[in-house]
Amino acid sequence: MHVRTQPLYRLFFAVKPPLVMMRKIDHFAERVDPDAHRIRPEHQHVTLGITADWSDYPYERIKALRRAAANIMAEPFDLLLDRLNLSGESAALRPSHSIAGLKLLQGQVADAMLRADVMPRPGWSFSPHQTLFYRRGAPDQRPIDGFSWRVDEVVLICSHVGRTRHDLIGTWSLKGSGQYSLF
Repeated sequence: MHVRTQPLYRLFFAVKPPLVMMRKIDHFAERVDPDAHRIRPEHQHVTLGITADWSDYPYERIKALRRAAANIMAEPFDLLLDRLNLSGESAALRPSHSIAGLKLLQGQVADAMLRADVMPRPGWSFSPHQTLFYRRGAPDQRPIDGFSWRVDEVVLICSHVGRTRHDLIGTWSLKGSGQYSLF
């Protein structure tokens, strides 16, 4: 077995459920497969944009992404994850319908990454989901009652790949454009 000694770092923008919702999702994941090695509640998220991995800590990229993220002007929205998707490799929660606010926020994140000159991971495309755990098994999917919360911020995380460590780099409130109509 080869053990990686060289650290790798990966940056990603995400939305995260509130703490109470994280705990509810974790209990649900435990009911789905009590023996699975679940994603830690504090690491639960829906990825909006992700970078390649770097062997050196990406200080300059972090600074550029923080500057670019300050220009995200999305409105808060409600997110409902109401499908359980079991692939051959993982279990995840997904929305059963397109969510306009999520799609718009993801577009703003993609624009921020472009402004920062930080390219997304090669081959990555936005497919909204929240991973519960990794598994081997037959694929399946089904509707569930779901988990819903108000998304009112976006976060930038630095993952220490393979070391179950996530550093919160920044948090930005979703306040829209600041130009609201009275009519």
